[in-house]
Formats: sequence, C-alpha cells, structure tokens
Amino acid sequence: MIVAAYQFGETKVFICNDHISTDQDELDRIDREIATAAWACVQDAANKNDEEA
Repeated sequence: MIVAAYQFGETKVFICNDHISTDQDELDRIDREIATAAWACVQDAANKNDEEA
C-alpha cells in the first residue's frame, strides 16, 4: 500500500509499507534512509536548476 507520495520537480517518490518491519528501531532506520534518498533528490533538482540559470 502506498502511504505517502512526494514530487520533487519531475521526480515522483512513492512510499510503500508492504515490506516494512514492525520493529521500531528498524522503522527509524528506514525513515532515515528515506529522508536521505529524498534529500538527494531535492539537492539534485536544485543543482540542475542552478546549472540552467
């Protein structure tokens, strides 16, 4: 099931919870990984915008 969807420029990110653990430590680690990946998308989009300017 998709529990969240984000769009960064033309990039769409869907967060699905079908295979996420129920252990809180594991959920916290997964949240950090998602945030890291999303931030990388934002930075990439910002860099592309800077290059186009």
